[in-house]
Amino acid sequence: MTSTGLVYMMTPALACFYGGLVENKNFLNQLFLSVVCMAIIPVQWCLFGYSFAFGPGNSAFGSFSYSVGLKMGLVSLHGETADQINPLSIPSLAFSAFQCSFAIITPALISGAVVGRMKVIPYMLFIFLWATFCYDPLARWVFYDLGWLHQLGVVDFAGGLVVHVSSGVSGLVAALILGSRAQFDPDVLNTGQTNIPFTIVGTGLLWVGWMGFNGGSAYAASGIAALAIVNSNVAAASSMTIWVILDIIHGKLRGQPNAFVSIPGVCSATVVGLVAITPCAGYVQPGYAMLIGACAGLIVNLFLAGKKRFFHVDDTLDVFSCHGLGGFIGTVMTGLFIQTDVNSGVVNGAFYGNPIQLGYQLVGIVVVVSFSTVCTAAILLPMHFTFGIRINRLEQVRGLDNVAHGIVDMNLPKKMSQIQGPSLRQKQTEINIIPTIPIESS
Repeated sequence: MTSTGLVYMMTPALACFYGGLVENKNFLNQLFLSVVCMAIIPVQWCLFGYSFAFGPGNSAFGSFSYSVGLKMGLVSLHGETADQINPLSIPSLAFSAFQCSFAIITPALISGAVVGRMKVIPYMLFIFLWATFCYDPLARWVFYDLGWLHQLGVVDFAGGLVVHVSSGVSGLVAALILGSRAQFDPDVLNTGQTNIPFTIVGTGLLWVGWMGFNGGSAYAASGIAALAIVNSNVAAASSMTIWVILDIIHGKLRGQPNAFVSIPGVCSATVVGLVAITPCAGYVQPGYAMLIGACAGLIVNLFLAGKKRFFHVDDTLDVFSCHGLGGFIGTVMTGLFIQTDVNSGVVNGAFYGNPIQLGYQLVGIVVVVSFSTVCTAAILLPMHFTFGIRINRLEQVRGLDNVAHGIVDMNLPKKMSQIQGPSLRQKQTEINIIPTIPIESS
């Protein structure tokens, strides 16, 4: 239950993280896009989301058996059997609440890809539908003991596939369908003032919350939970360290006289390290966690540099790069480094004599990427071509704080007064006067 509280905290932390990176005119809207998931998803989860993901059914789909919380307090941890005689060490209601916190933050991650250009009502409808048709089936396939990907052998300790790869891919698809912002420039990080201190605070809260995210996925106050927490810290730290080093190197190559370190980059590096370790936090040694974090930081940093030059898609806050690519790296490395000696609940990885595990992880990646792409497109495209999901260009320039939430920028008249044309009393000949150069006669 403590871990549940920590993971719930991660959604407003994500709001701060994202909000600090966007322009002031979209700041409050970006906070809303994350926090509104805390209203929509628990309702969906209670109505039928939990039942779809962990209720009775087959290896692919759940049922309505636990809808509206029906019988949920009497079933076992993963919902397979009922046992009213032997009490559980973890109540199923606590398990449901913990999994609900995952279901909340996953669609909230997608909001970073649609900054400043998506209508509020279509966004909320999308969140509800995406959680129902994309997240819930993926959670069943991977987290549920009888899910078909779980039975196949795909390993995902705390959501590298279900949470991060799915949201990263869905964010990219959503950005492609919506198109770029009105003032999008791939060579400029932001065209207006931002609130980077919010991003720093959000990063710290996300880091703390991740202790519950990964540590709580052990479902016990055990050595595995401690291992997951240690690995999470080490991976985040190593990713941040390698990112700082790369920033300094890039700065020197550009001729910077002093060491140059990007604050948004360092904050993103922390998240990348935490994302990468998520699928294997309770399955690998801390030394491997350090390697995984460093590799993820290096690869994502280089990918972002290439994206800026060649891949001009307006995934505004790099949801795909940090979560999609970070989750991909972590899932692949899970297939390499996991050990039965570390956690008896998994088989060895490729580095310990079981190369087929890497193949299972790649199958999981292909399935999650394909399913997330199809689901996101199937939800957004009909909305896009019927009632529309994109804010028009003029309203994008005004900002969604004003358009969607009625916030008035009190400095706007002052800003407009600074842009003055020629005086009405000024003669036309004085506006376009041609300068002359006197020629002295010799």
